[in-house]
Amino acid sequence: MSSPSGGKFARVAVAFAIAVAMAIGSSAGSVAAASITFGTPTASSSFGKGVTFRQPFSSGATFREVDIAITDPRSFGPAVVRIGTPGVSSFTYVLDALSANLRPNTQLVARFEVTLADGTVENGPEIRVTYQDDRFKWKTKVGTIVRLHWYDGDEAFAQQALQMGEKGISDAATFLGFKETAPVDFYVYSDQSSFYDALGPDARDNVGGRAIPETRTLFALIAPGDISYASTVVPHELTHVVFGDIVRNPYHQPVNWLNEGIAVYVSQGFDSSDKQLVEQAAADGSLMPLSAIRGMFPTTQDRFFLAYAEAVSAVDYFMRTYGHDDLVKLVKAFGTGASDDEAFTAAIGLGVDGFDAAWMKANGVTALRSFGPLPAPTGPETANSTSGSSGGSSNSLPVVPLLAAAAVLVGLLLVVVLMSRRARSRGAS
Repeated sequence: MSSPSGGKFARVAVAFAIAVAMAIGSSAGSVAAASITFGTPTASSSFGKGVTFRQPFSSGATFREVDIAITDPRSFGPAVVRIGTPGVSSFTYVLDALSANLRPNTQLVARFEVTLADGTVENGPEIRVTYQDDRFKWKTKVGTIVRLHWYDGDEAFAQQALQMGEKGISDAATFLGFKETAPVDFYVYSDQSSFYDALGPDARDNVGGRAIPETRTLFALIAPGDISYASTVVPHELTHVVFGDIVRNPYHQPVNWLNEGIAVYVSQGFDSSDKQLVEQAAADGSLMPLSAIRGMFPTTQDRFFLAYAEAVSAVDYFMRTYGHDDLVKLVKAFGTGASDDEAFTAAIGLGVDGFDAAWMKANGVTALRSFGPLPAPTGPETANSTSGSSGGSSNSLPVVPLLAAAAVLVGLLLVVVLMSRRARSRGAS
């Protein structure tokens, strides 16, 4: 019979042994678990080619999957791309400039994500890089909001352009009832080829400026000796930046004519040339309803300029009919993700189609020309039906050749039937 003290000692010894075993097991488990150690990542940008992301690592583990998550300010969430061949000591991914439609001054944030064999996901460190136009030695001049970047022209030219930018952003913000605090980068190109290369393959031939509100960037084609042109294009494009700040949401974008119309209205007003275009189109029946320019504007030059004239005409009509406060209310309604009808109804109690019809009526247009498919003609058509012109060819197939072809086919069928019967009669004999 053991003594009480001996039993107590035995229980303590057993508990100690269990604790040691658990510690050893825990330690062994942590050593055996799959792991990865990330090194310092790098990213490099090359204009026209893209951005290369590299993430060094060390690991003896097996990877189930390796991805890179890239956040572009033009989207509302990261794009996740699977890395096909991860590599043995570093992960590499090249974001192609053309396929990603990258434009200079696009700030990208990325990280590599590794899924280990046991399903554990390990995230690498954040990588930040800006895609830049590295073809030029840029000079920079900084204002209150605008940061001007230029490579051609003297300091006086740059100062004038910067002042235009500062005034443009201030006027647009005041008109739209919005306070701008974040900087806007303004890139000035002096030659057309370089300018269009910066804008990318979707740039139209008849543009002299382009704003990317998501990256807070403005590109403008301004030769040092043509600063007067900048007095219109700069405030126009900067108005797009302010407008974009107000309306940005992941659900619905405003009608394009409103965006462009406000930009023209702020930068130059509803001038005589645009009024003449609208009046002429209304007179000859070529005025487009606003519904035709809710999205992209036409590409032909005459329709392209008419679309801008109609857009600023519609904004001018809105201002005269409802006033500035309701216009600001309309723009802010779009910022909530409202549909076109919801935004217009909230601002003026009238849907977008109702406003369209009212604007058309104000321009003397109550009925629109019909375009597109026409109703099918009532049949049957006669043999001498024509295409509508006195010397036109017939729409119907010629009747005589059809009858002749049918007769030939019937004759051939009769010959086949007779030969078949004769063959059967010979076989029977």
